[in-house]
Amino acid sequence: MEQPDSEWWRSWFGPGYLALYDEYLAERTPVEIDRLEALLALRPPQRILDLPCGQGRHAIELARRGYDVTGADLSPYLLAVAAERGRASGVRVRWLSADMRWPIAGETFDVVLNLFTSLGYFADEADDRKVVRAAASMLVPGGRFVLEVINGERVMTRFQEQEWFTVGQASVVERRSLDRPARRMVVERTVTRPNEEDVSLHALRLYARRDVDELLRAAGFGRVDLYGDWSGEPVAPESLRVLAVATMPP
Repeated sequence: MEQPDSEWWRSWFGPGYLALYDEYLAERTPVEIDRLEALLALRPPQRILDLPCGQGRHAIELARRGYDVTGADLSPYLLAVAAERGRASGVRVRWLSADMRWPIAGETFDVVLNLFTSLGYFADEADDRKVVRAAASMLVPGGRFVLEVINGERVMTRFQEQEWFTVGQASVVERRSLDRPARRMVVERTVTRPNEEDVSLHALRLYARRDVDELLRAAGFGRVDLYGDWSGEPVAPESLRVLAVATMPP
């Protein structure tokens, strides 16, 4: 299979991404924040960094509930969408253009979020470690980092070279290749809508629960709790996702 550009993510998170996922994700957001609040026993006005924030769905919902929220992303398109939606919602969110591999200078937070499998895009695995270290460096003592990724253990065990599914009105076909030693999956995605077809390539490094635990502890987190979904169920090989809550030492 053809390989994507090493920085495919710079252009992939644009109008096509939003057109595919926006409506589907909007329905999930309030429930996810409900469960995030329950899982972490969050109370306003804690300082929360949503990194990367994408179109701002989590950041806006958190601001609506009274939190002090910063949303940061590298996509100018998604940041512009997030800012416009924040204004339309009448909430206050600080929006920043930022690379999640580097700390935001002079900033500290009670909680840092990295959700919806936003880790694993970089060609060099060392860049993933930079993301986690950057998050750790911006947390106050006892602060928490919430990381949500697709369950790599399940993907590698049940690997499918091709899959077809629908998202709203779009038909999606994915052709995949898997480099097991590198835990790296390449996906050729064809999205078909009435009178329109779009083909794109992206790559994802897969993280199983053990990988996530090791990654977080190496960054200096003192406690790592792993869940299989937003309900707080324990993570298992068949879980769709790995949701980690990592806590800095006091």
